[in-house]
Amino acid sequence: MHFEFAHLGTITPFELSEGQHLLGGGSDDHVRLEALPPGFLTLRIEGPRLTVEAAQTFTVNDVKVPPRVPRLVLPGEVVGLPEEMSLKVLQAAQAEGRSVGTRAMLKHLLTEGADELPSRAATLTWLTGLDVGRTFPLAEARTDIGRGTHVDLRVRDRAVSRSHARILREGSTFTLMDLDSPNGVFLNGRRLRSTAALADGDVIELGQTLLRFQAPVEEPARSDPPPSLAEPAPEKSRSVGWFIGLGVTMALVGVLVLYSLLS
Repeated sequence: MHFEFAHLGTITPFELSEGQHLLGGGSDDHVRLEALPPGFLTLRIEGPRLTVEAAQTFTVNDVKVPPRVPRLVLPGEVVGLPEEMSLKVLQAAQAEGRSVGTRAMLKHLLTEGADELPSRAATLTWLTGLDVGRTFPLAEARTDIGRGTHVDLRVRDRAVSRSHARILREGSTFTLMDLDSPNGVFLNGRRLRSTAALADGDVIELGQTLLRFQAPVEEPARSDPPPSLAEPAPEKSRSVGWFIGLGVTMALVGVLVLYSLLS
């Protein structure tokens, strides 16, 4: 089902699959928006039918709906949320031609304001699900991802296959591939058909889980020190040595002259 999320004049299209989804600012929410209370909105999608229920009073087309009262929302209606946010259900005609992919299109809302320290190793960070905020370093040449116990990176999500996806590392290049999972792998809202190279900030979707890829930080190349800070050139060293030798000779001559005058 296709939606439009609006906040501060910015409209973001996205898509949710059939089933139940939690929208809020909690760590267990499928779609996390920090400005909302945890578990604020429950969306139940059954085919073309959408039922919305909230923990607090909300509005549908500016009509108030009491807390914990399910409300059938029709295409074209707008769900009003706190902090001047809203959610519009798109009609089928409106959804056509929109490259919305999946709810991973909300990645800029999920990552905005993230204050992560750069890492020398590439990492995956959970944006949604039970492990939200967790970071996993991609240090090996191959990283298998899935729900099974034998994989390198285990995802606690029933919609994820036991062996769902794989990331291959070759030098500084990281490649994502689908291991023939029934629910597929989505990269930045588009289903992965073969393989794709990962770029910094890419969002990977596996089942109901969103992971953000962070590329490794390259160390700046070491440059040679400028000539002024380098070791003295051989010519300069020889000149200094000559002056030192001349000073020692003159000192000896002075001592001999003084000795002859006193004797």
